[in-house]
Amino acid sequence: MPVAGSKPVVPGRSGPLPRTAIFTDTLDQVNGVSNTYQYLVAYCRRRKIDLDFYTYGSRTSLEQQGSVRIFRYRPRLPIRYYAGLVFDLWTPRGSLQEDCRQGGYQLVHAATPGSMGLNALAAAGKLGLPLVGVYHTALPEYVGTRRRSLMARLGLPSDLLEQSTLEGCWKFVEWYYRHCERVLAPSRSIARTLGRRIRVPMDCFSRGVDPRRFSPEHRRESSRTTVLYVGRVSVEKNLPLLARIFRQHGDARLQVVGDGPFRSRMEQEAPAANFTGFLTGLELSRAYASADLFAFPSETDTFGNVVLEAMSSGLPVVVTDKMGPKELVEHGSNGFVASNDQEFELYLNRLIQDEELRRDMGARSREMALERTWDAVFGSLFDSYREVVRGHRERVA
Repeated sequence: MPVAGSKPVVPGRSGPLPRTAIFTDTLDQVNGVSNTYQYLVAYCRRRKIDLDFYTYGSRTSLEQQGSVRIFRYRPRLPIRYYAGLVFDLWTPRGSLQEDCRQGGYQLVHAATPGSMGLNALAAAGKLGLPLVGVYHTALPEYVGTRRRSLMARLGLPSDLLEQSTLEGCWKFVEWYYRHCERVLAPSRSIARTLGRRIRVPMDCFSRGVDPRRFSPEHRRESSRTTVLYVGRVSVEKNLPLLARIFRQHGDARLQVVGDGPFRSRMEQEAPAANFTGFLTGLELSRAYASADLFAFPSETDTFGNVVLEAMSSGLPVVVTDKMGPKELVEHGSNGFVASNDQEFELYLNRLIQDEELRRDMGARSREMALERTWDAVFGSLFDSYREVVRGHRERVA
């Protein structure tokens, strides 16, 4: 299917961009990983940069979006581990490998270590190409949180098989990323964590934000203080904490934007909260800007795109001191970083009670978000591509 294309020069960067194939399990869904690659598609289309994506779809097809091609493959033996996301047991698949062979690629980029990531690993090995792996999802923490929730529902001890589960996840993560010539992490803290276990060169592939789409200009005033959460409604986001805090809260209303397996239970536990489901476009922009503060209790997110979107919308934010979101927050300046559940609730209540503090912190959030451009993020990503290809050529010469 594919044919080799030209090697465009990215404006403001030196040297041609290596012809690259990006493999991702998620491109069309509503989540942070998908959003990142959707912005990358738009970025490449605007600049006429050739880039190919390999992903899943309802049918096998080739879609041309300007200079970007998207190869979608219908899963043959799917295991649905989340709404809209599958692991295809038919991995690696021969037709995909043949399509990749015809592409004339110089670099393979694996967005996840899922089934498309395994296809990426197979293609890179077969074609003798360098593999760049991205650590978007904290797999051990994600699996651990869901396992504890399952144990609780079954009435079993929460620590049952905990250590073996975590070690099993880490063994897979270590095995996969050791095949990469470079691993890209979304934040410095995640890079440090990975670096202690995986002896592979590390770099950052951060996230940007669209300051026009997420802007205080979209605000609509409300008579009641609104605390906003945006994201997947699931236990690994630590949403039981928000449900407990807002089970009965006379001073503020919780608004939950998103959907997921924990929604029905959360609606029961926090009946006064407003659940909108998924929002897109102007509705989402208005939901952000019309809130008064943003609560993100997750302890498993490697970055937290929604935190940056809330900041761009002019909101102070409260996050935990776990994983990547804490790197977006200057404690006491544009929000608060909580070290435990009690602190999280304390900081939320402080912001709920103090309108002037919310306004000052929200203004600083906006200022910080304006420094996070997608152009800079993707420029750094393409620089990493060039360095990896150059190093690979030197090693095999």
